[in-house]
Amino acid sequence: MRILYELSWLWETLVIALAAAAVCVVCAMLICKAVKKNLSKKTAAVIGAAAFAGAVLAVIVIARTPMPL
Repeated sequence: MRILYELSWLWETLVIALAAAAVCVVCAMLICKAVKKNLSKKTAAVIGAAAFAGAVLAVIVIARTPMPL
């Protein structure tokens, strides 16, 4: 049970990153719909992958900064 507690940060990071990637892809789709262009699957995948990587890096950077007491 202790190992699950120690790895809980990994699951939280993955959920945050996936949520951020999903929001970015949806925003890209809405922007393309507003300008009346089609968003290809390849472009959506690239946007999702970039957003996922950026969110993981952001969580790591935020986790390194100490919280004031």
